[in-house]
Amino acid sequence: MKHQHGQKQPARKLSQDDKGFTLVEVLIAGGILVMVMMGVARISIQSITSGRNRIERDKIEAAIHNNIQLIQQADAKLTLESMPTQDQRSACQDPAQYLKQQLEKKDGKVSVPAPELTGIEGGSSVKRVIELGKHPGITVVTYEFPAPENSIGTERRVVELNPNFQTRCILE
Repeated sequence: MKHQHGQKQPARKLSQDDKGFTLVEVLIAGGILVMVMMGVARISIQSITSGRNRIERDKIEAAIHNNIQLIQQADAKLTLESMPTQDQRSACQDPAQYLKQQLEKKDGKVSVPAPELTGIEGGSSVKRVIELGKHPGITVVTYEFPAPENSIGTERRVVELNPNFQTRCILE
């Protein structure tokens, strides 16, 4: 049977298979899509947070490492010959204490200020404490800071120094 131009084709009856999706099927598909998208969003948020924490941690670690290098450099500069004659005896009697005093001395030749951080979210600051070690002749420098990650509390870095000049001290 030929159809001529302009004539309508008879309407064909839709079978059950041709009607499309039911409302229940659409709702289930939508629910699955929402769950998948929530999982992707959660992973993306964790990735962004982890990256920001990594950047903050790198800044903190770099500031501490830089400060340790400055302290080691100051220790190397502090020789027996470089100190005033009147200080040499007391420095040799308690080298750790003398190094501590010189590092903390305001505007001293070998003073090293505590590290200062800028641009850290939450104002994370590094607290530096210089104290005498349990063993004679050891100066202990402790850096303490709140970790950028929420699951970690306070972290510490500890450096023990043998004052460089004490090897030149004459035993009495």
